[in-house]
Amino acid sequence: MPLHDYWCQTCGQISVDIYRSVLVGAQADPPTHCDRPMAWIPDIGAMDAFEPGQEFEVRNGQNQLVKVESFAQMHKLEQESEQQFRNGEGQPIRFRMLHQHRTNREDNTFGPSPEEKPSAEMIRKYKPTETTAEGPGYGPGVSDANTSPLKD
Repeated sequence: MPLHDYWCQTCGQISVDIYRSVLVGAQADPPTHCDRPMAWIPDIGAMDAFEPGQEFEVRNGQNQLVKVESFAQMHKLEQESEQQFRNGEGQPIRFRMLHQHRTNREDNTFGPSPEEKPSAEMIRKYKPTETTAEGPGYGPGVSDANTSPLKD
């Protein structure tokens, strides 16, 4: 949960673990003390970004319902189910969106790609043509005369 610390600039009072929604932010609506808004202390050691009400239930490796309330708990469930899988007990639990982010969106994070690889014959048949002295090789029936009119 996004918990933040604040301090009063007038008397030095420190308030710890004040909940602020991720959507609102830490500095948008600070608590007041001594009739003034408190200053945000931007030293966040660890933050678990589950919002209240976003918890969900999932079956663990023993087919029991478990309420998931944090990312740390999700990691723990994954590790326990992987160990049980290695022991021959069921399938591992995987929270795909926990591992996917914008830098690896196209990658299969849980093993080799399931895509079919092209055969050697198909690679030879559809091999890209190479650029020659006359210009780029476009393929059969395509030349500079019938390509896009948008040229450099």
